[in-house]
Amino acid sequence: MADFDVEYDLIVVGGGASGKSAALIAARAGKSVVLLEKMSETGGLSVYAEGTAAFESVEQQERKTPRLSKYHFPTKAEGIEKFMSYSHQRASYEVVKAFVENSAETISIYRDLGVEYKAVDIAAEDDPNELWTFHLPEGLGAHCQEVLLDAIEKLDVDIFTSTPVKELISENGKVVGVVADSDGAPLRIGGKAVILATGGMGSNPDRIAQYSWFAQSAHNMNVLTPLQNVGDGLDLALSVGADPNTITTCPLLAAGGRDMTMDSQCGGAGVNPGVWVNRNGKRFAAESVAENIGDIGIYFGKQPGGIVWSILDQAYIDRLTNEGSEIAIGEFVVYHKPMTRLTTELEAAIDSGLVKKADTVEDLGAQMGVPVESFVSTIDEYNDACREQCDRAYGKKPQYLRPIAQAPFFAIPLATGTMGSAGGIRVNEHMQVLDADYVPIDGLYAVGLDATGLYGDTYNMEIPGAANGFAHTSGRIAARHAIAQMA
Repeated sequence: MADFDVEYDLIVVGGGASGKSAALIAARAGKSVVLLEKMSETGGLSVYAEGTAAFESVEQQERKTPRLSKYHFPTKAEGIEKFMSYSHQRASYEVVKAFVENSAETISIYRDLGVEYKAVDIAAEDDPNELWTFHLPEGLGAHCQEVLLDAIEKLDVDIFTSTPVKELISENGKVVGVVADSDGAPLRIGGKAVILATGGMGSNPDRIAQYSWFAQSAHNMNVLTPLQNVGDGLDLALSVGADPNTITTCPLLAAGGRDMTMDSQCGGAGVNPGVWVNRNGKRFAAESVAENIGDIGIYFGKQPGGIVWSILDQAYIDRLTNEGSEIAIGEFVVYHKPMTRLTTELEAAIDSGLVKKADTVEDLGAQMGVPVESFVSTIDEYNDACREQCDRAYGKKPQYLRPIAQAPFFAIPLATGTMGSAGGIRVNEHMQVLDADYVPIDGLYAVGLDATGLYGDTYNMEIPGAANGFAHTSGRIAARHAIAQMA
């Protein structure tokens, strides 16, 4: 028998939405719970989330129809089909079904805790492919995490921050505890079950390069959160026999100005459908794909070194300043809202050398460091397409075909950004960690961004709020199953 310094019914490793959701369910059931967080405070990626995906929720039922009445709120069956088809059937049907069928409870729990929802929407504007699942709370994710933390504190969950878990303890094939680092000393904690909720590996470029299609850009991207989600949960799971053969992770891709925040109007201008070129000075996409922020991240991530420039002229800058963005990036870049900070932000970025400005296309290309002749030819061909209102090269939608003609010209550096990564640890519908034969490892669960099964190789932007919704839901599913196994 292992010796422990302290014992609990449930050990939760990680204090984000998935970990706190698991703690809430177990504590409400009268179980003793400890939550171990390696950061100095709890919160996790969901602090930065806008909304939560859910199907057939009370909010959807009360609203009856979406803001754009030509659409409808999706059924659970539609949600399952969307996840499976979007992933080309690479998602786990069992995991998808478990999430979709239990997702609405997240909204009900938060409403009972006092959270109010201002909308159930989509992330883009009038995107026919998106499902209306984006539950947007007042105060967004940061407020929800404050509410959830308060709820588990009132239930006497023991919460230890700056306490990373270094090792899992197993006996006869069952996980029975952890070894944590407590002020530099090992702390052995026993438990009837352990839930891994460490937030995936989105802050670890090496892991993203190793386990995703994103290798060419993994070391040249914007990491959009200050978290240290580097794959701790995966390492712990592998140490006790988790499946090592089917590790996949998909970055939660966004896009924006390189080294700029998501709400930067300079970055927002760049991801508008002007002209995008890679480091070879060539276009690579119909820039109208900017209508879906997830697609932008994928296109940028495929470019050599992940290097992309957005080319705008003064006329385009004036249009964005006075009329607003032609696309929406959730709450960060609002559709058709005048970008009143754009000029000031551009000037600062030019002064710092981040953004390039020139009176000629040739000079702009030289400043960017791209092959000038190739770049000038690209802009000339694009302007010809604008005059003809037909982009034969990439099929850009005609309403976005505007020439790069009015000096000065601007080059805004862009990058795929990652809010995190999803996947890595194979689980079943109960969120139990599986071994190479897909047999559950007794006493061990993985939830939220630690768990694989909801996606293929890309995040599903057609179900906005999926990662945040899955975090909450998977935490509850794991806790309930763990409780049921406790003698």
